[in-house]
This record gives sequence, structure tokens and C-alpha cells, in this order.
Amino acid sequence: MLKSNQFAAANEAAVEQFSKFARMSLANVEKFAGLGLDAARESVELATRHAQALAGARDVNEVVALNQAALEPSLKRAYALSRTAFDAATETSNEVKRVLEKQNAEVQKAAVAALEEAFKYAPSGSETVVANVKSAMAAAQSAYENLAAVNKQIYDTVGKTVEQSVATAQAASKKAAPRRK
Repeated sequence: MLKSNQFAAANEAAVEQFSKFARMSLANVEKFAGLGLDAARESVELATRHAQALAGARDVNEVVALNQAALEPSLKRAYALSRTAFDAATETSNEVKRVLEKQNAEVQKAAVAALEEAFKYAPSGSETVVANVKSAMAAAQSAYENLAAVNKQIYDTVGKTVEQSVATAQAASKKAAPRRK
């Protein structure tokens, strides 16, 4: 049976966790807004310089050369911005996962303790039921651990795919650069 001090502690922990997730969300909004504003400022400055350079071009060949010269740095900035955003999202995801795993462990521990306490007062002859409940809890914990492992594999696979795509794009960009010159 849940005692009033346990109930109060559970409520306090839930409020604290909500507060932590809210602060984390606000920090991410600030981080992504800052990234967006910095990227916008840089884009305006670079676009202005590029427009000025184009305005001073003497012929079509110079315009083409200026545009080609501006392409690779733009791609590098876009990659750096996306990489920074991806890293920030990964960091937040890892923090949320850590908090939820900790909470799950605490809930699991409390549930086992409550059941163990209840099992002490189980009537004689209920050993089979007690064993079945313990077995079901072990199976549920195992299923959760398997789900967490599959989730980690998916996340790692996505991360590797992103890295491979970036490497492929960078290699293609380097191959294309000599052809333009």
C-alpha cells in the first residue's frame, strides 16, 4: 500500500522531472534560435558581399567563376549548421534517455519492493501466483531492456548513415571542385 509520504515524494519527483524537461526544452529553443539567427546573419553578410562582387563583374565568365567559388563555402556552412543542430539534438536525446532510464530503474525498484512487501502477507498456497507475478515482472523488464537495445541500434544506425552520407557528399564535392576550375 502506498503511504502518504511515498505519494508526496512521487509527486515531488514528477514535478521536478517536468521542470527539468521544461528547462531542457527552453534551452534547446534558445540553442536552435541562436543557430538560426547566426546562420541568417552570416547568410545576409555573405549574400551582400557576393552581390557586390557580382555587380563588379566585367563579363559572364567572371560571374560564373564567382558563383562557382561561392558554392563550396555555402555547402560547408550548411553542413556545419546541420552538424551542429544534429549534435544538439543528439545531446538532448541522450539526456532525456538517461533521465527516463533512471526513472524506469527507480520505478522498477519501487514496484519490486512493494510486491515483495505484499508477498510477505500472501496467504499460504499462493506461492505459484507469487512466482508467476515475479516471472511476469522479469519478462517485462527483459522486454524493456530489449526495446532499449533495439532503440540504441536504430539510433546508432541512423548516426552512421548520416556520417556516411556526409562523407559521400564531401567526396563528391571534392571531385567536382577540380572539374569547375
